Amino acid sequence: MSNITTSTKRPLGRQTFMRIAILALFALVAFSVLEKGKELISQSMLDQDEYCLVSHGKYNGLIYESSDSSSRGGGMTLANQCLVQSKWMRLAQHSVQLPSSNSEQKIIDDWLWIDYHDRINVLVEAPKTAPGEGGGASFLIIEQTKYALESEMSLAVVGGIIEPTTQVDTNGQKTQVIMPEAPLMAAKREVEEEMKVTCQTWIALGKFRTDVNRGMGWVNPFLARDCSYSSNEGIVEENANVIGGADTETQKIITMSLSDVRQAVMAGRFLEVQWSNTVALAVLRY
Repeated sequence: MSNITTSTKRPLGRQTFMRIAILALFALVAFSVLEKGKELISQSMLDQDEYCLVSHGKYNGLIYESSDSSSRGGGMTLANQCLVQSKWMRLAQHSVQLPSSNSEQKIIDDWLWIDYHDRINVLVEAPKTAPGEGGGASFLIIEQTKYALESEMSLAVVGGIIEPTTQVDTNGQKTQVIMPEAPLMAAKREVEEEMKVTCQTWIALGKFRTDVNRGMGWVNPFLARDCSYSSNEGIVEENANVIGGADTETQKIITMSLSDVRQAVMAGRFLEVQWSNTVALAVLRY
């Protein structure tokens, strides 16, 4: 007589079933949280305030990314991580793909870049009520020092930031850049604010990148001629959030003849390269 062994599956107990159900529910919740987290991260990538690691205010200027450069020998932006931002500028870590003569692609992952508002510089011809030596052209020049000049006094021209034009959304919380102020309009505004003059003839002297490797915006120099003193006493800056607010350093406006300006720029008395560039280009027009 043979022994026959039969096995029967024991039905799941109530407690075991509840444990399985709880584990399944926990897994479902964890998956949902993970997906929601991915969604929030993706959204924060589009929101500069959240995306930037350190924020001292919202940067509303244009953000540079190069998308096509292989034919001209530049670089292509692969990633753009905001590190620090304020209303003045945005410091970012770019990942840049550089063109190569062979099949290998050279990628630099720690390319630091500064987005900064574009600016204007203006050499202003003095009104005829303040003639220069010998009756020739004369100019309104600023004497001042700046934080980075180590307290050294410098000659300067009118300069300022091209204001970003913004629009408040329906929530009243965020702003979106639509179109920056036109360089010529910014130049006219700054000249009237700083020099209290209006000019009829404006000569654009070009557009120049401040730093070809690190950005820092573009500078648009102008020569302003046929000027007269304005009846407007100047625009009083009441909004502290305006980017190109009034300078805090003491400024003195003097009148210099064309020959004196030429000698000054050749002697290196305009201590910022943008000022020197503007003056040198402008005096070539005489």
